[in-house]
Amino acid sequence: MKRIIGDKLNFLMQVTGTRNNILGKAIAFDPSYISRIRTGSRGVPKHRDFIYPAAAFFAQAVQTKEQKEKLAEAICPGSGWPKDVNIAISLIANWLKQDISIGSSFGSRTVGTPQFKTVESVASGSPDTQTGFYYGNPGKRKCVIQFLTELSALNEPVKLLLHSEEDMLWMYEDPDFFRNWSVLMKAILQNGGRIVIVHTVRRTLRELLEAVAKWSPLYATGLIESYYCPRLRDNIFKRTLFIGSGKAAIVGQTTGGTGKNRLNMFVHDPRAVNALEKEFFDFLSLCRPLMKIYNASNFAQIAPVLSRYPISENRTVQLHATPSWLSMPENVVRSLSRHAGCELFYDYMDRYRSLLFMQEGKQSGPVTDIFSLPDIAAVKDGKVQVPLADIFGLPSLFYTGEEFRQHLAAALHRFKTSDDYDIVLLPPESADPSSGNTSSQSFSVVVNEAAGVILYRSFAPSTLFYTREQDMTLSFWEYLERFEKNAGPRKVTMEKLEHYLDKLEKALR
Repeated sequence: MKRIIGDKLNFLMQVTGTRNNILGKAIAFDPSYISRIRTGSRGVPKHRDFIYPAAAFFAQAVQTKEQKEKLAEAICPGSGWPKDVNIAISLIANWLKQDISIGSSFGSRTVGTPQFKTVESVASGSPDTQTGFYYGNPGKRKCVIQFLTELSALNEPVKLLLHSEEDMLWMYEDPDFFRNWSVLMKAILQNGGRIVIVHTVRRTLRELLEAVAKWSPLYATGLIESYYCPRLRDNIFKRTLFIGSGKAAIVGQTTGGTGKNRLNMFVHDPRAVNALEKEFFDFLSLCRPLMKIYNASNFAQIAPVLSRYPISENRTVQLHATPSWLSMPENVVRSLSRHAGCELFYDYMDRYRSLLFMQEGKQSGPVTDIFSLPDIAAVKDGKVQVPLADIFGLPSLFYTGEEFRQHLAAALHRFKTSDDYDIVLLPPESADPSSGNTSSQSFSVVVNEAAGVILYRSFAPSTLFYTREQDMTLSFWEYLERFEKNAGPRKVTMEKLEHYLDKLEKALR
């Protein structure tokens, strides 16, 4: 079988003039792995999807009459090459999966009736009425990749309607799947598509943080509408409904609090897709907008959101990769404004810091800053990034060692002299400001029980999310409260900061 799949891949790449690195880049595979498949030394990987992304690539790479004739002769002898790219994808995918040599036909199968072979079994039928059955989390991933591959291959605007109450482990447990998912979702948006998604807000904090990490690059496009359902659900029957408007749909369900996903159905029948679409909009009519999303294009509109925080006069708790805006002294703000291209940083900082923390020129309400101390070598080398500079339309901005030292010293002074300002230090491994890794700690969180929660990436590209939805606000509030409860006494925190500043000052001499 390894030899057969290698021969077929060689054939497709020769006909389309495709090199290993081109195919590898298109489907997120290392070119050397593709080379080994071609030589027969490796088979198609079982732990991630190769067939459908490759089929989608080749279906779109076939352009000339000669190429189409060669593929038709090898894959569907006696029939012309289909004009419909979805049928072409199915033909290539099925041919690659069959343990038959080049030039063999599919028996009774014809171009007009492609078969969507799935993990275990597939219902028979024509392309318009066919329903595929996929089982468990691996089946759901395979089903979703095929669904998105078909939609992205249309090269036309498609509206995605998405909702899932199921555990999101199926999506996040396989990094290779997520990489392919991300590429295909971006392709759909680049084709002019839009996404309407109803989020399930009663999730674990881990799932909420994962969702922010995975979805923020897509939200940055401004092509996503997000909602939530405020009505209580029984949490027994957890449903998934993914729809490509007018094209196809996926339906799945989990039963029970610790139940497993059993069956996922991939539907193409136009009447069924239309019925599911109407069902989605019936559900959407019960929902409310979940959050407001801000990036560089609309950040100027955030003033009403930020002003909620000081007006509430409640305590605000913040988790940042570095000391927050509140404690940044004016001399550091001015110094950062002298970095190349960042002349307007002072004006932006002065305006938005006042909106978030001040009333009549004074701090309004207690504030707790939670952050970790970066590696001193990273500070000395200028690798600690100033968050949100890009959302102001400025280039990436990094502290000099002295700028960071002065900012931290000002935070310590405020901590010592103000009863309304507190600092909680996280262990160094909890958040590394110089790494830029996408982890839960690389997101900044600003929570006020009365005003809501702000989430944003600590590193460029920045997208800021704001919601007042009670369950999400409470989840993040309790998350940050755990850090506070585990914090050491104020005196110990002050001593740690003083010791760190002494070491940093010596390193900067």
